[in-house]
Amino acid sequence: MKKMHVEVESSARLHLGFYTISSGRIAYGSMGLAINKPVVNVQVRKAERVEIINSTRIMIERDVKEVVELLNLPGAKVNVIKAIPRHVGLGSTSQFRLSIAYALSKLYGLRYNIRKLAFILRRGWVSGIGIATFKHGGFIMDSGRILNRDGLREPKNPDEIPHVMLRMPLPRSWRFIVAIPKGLQGLDEQQEKPLLSMPETNHDLERDLHETVLLHLLPALARRDAENFGKALTKVQLLVGRYFSKHQGGEFCCWETEQIVKSLLNGGAYGAGQSSWGPTAYGLVEGAKRAERLLNHMHKSADKIGVEVELFTVQPRNRGFSYKILQS
Repeated sequence: MKKMHVEVESSARLHLGFYTISSGRIAYGSMGLAINKPVVNVQVRKAERVEIINSTRIMIERDVKEVVELLNLPGAKVNVIKAIPRHVGLGSTSQFRLSIAYALSKLYGLRYNIRKLAFILRRGWVSGIGIATFKHGGFIMDSGRILNRDGLREPKNPDEIPHVMLRMPLPRSWRFIVAIPKGLQGLDEQQEKPLLSMPETNHDLERDLHETVLLHLLPALARRDAENFGKALTKVQLLVGRYFSKHQGGEFCCWETEQIVKSLLNGGAYGAGQSSWGPTAYGLVEGAKRAERLLNHMHKSADKIGVEVELFTVQPRNRGFSYKILQS
């Protein structure tokens, strides 16, 4: 007798920073975009207990077990074919857990939508970018989190997870050089919570962020103007980096990422920054030839500054996750 399994594929995201950190009422209005690699690819079947086949070198066993437990299911047989590196700023946890949960929802007939799954999995505590890029792809601005007198608290229902405020496809010609310094990790969800629970309002910073995003970044995106989008993005990154310098010891998470961002800009990137808590950095150009030149520049630059780094070129992903229901 043939058994049904569900295959889900998703891919990484870049977190581009915030258009507001705290306006007094709204906190952490986020911006980000989906990229076409690295990817998550999982095949999931019903099972009486948790069984995991992991074809990657990435530790995912705890995630699988917790997803099954949070969904209150008896078990699952999960074949992990591809996964995103953990805690480097590419959104691995949200993409992987949502992929597993969506497959299980289909298999067990739970009929949960993506927001409901995200709430059950405790995703979207600060940013809704990972959830939105999983579902929709493209460039995303979310609605941020509502603050109360006690600061930021975990969402009490799916509606309190940040909503998609703006979603736009990105030009196919845009390319991002992604650089991941080896041997480094950013903060995980448990480490970041106490740092983010009470955001401070800085009116000068808020004004600069709002002006940069509303008057420069979004109009450039509407015009498909990669160069001016990149310039505005770099400014957003520096503004956000200054706010978080008290938590990460500088505008960037580490010396390696700071040097990589400088090298990207010196090599011709229109804009560059750090994704989430890092250490992943990225630089934007337009066209395959410019991307190849910048990638070659970065290989040489990494050798000169003595940073061991994984470098690759990605394109925007303008669609959400995909799934197949198969019999075997």
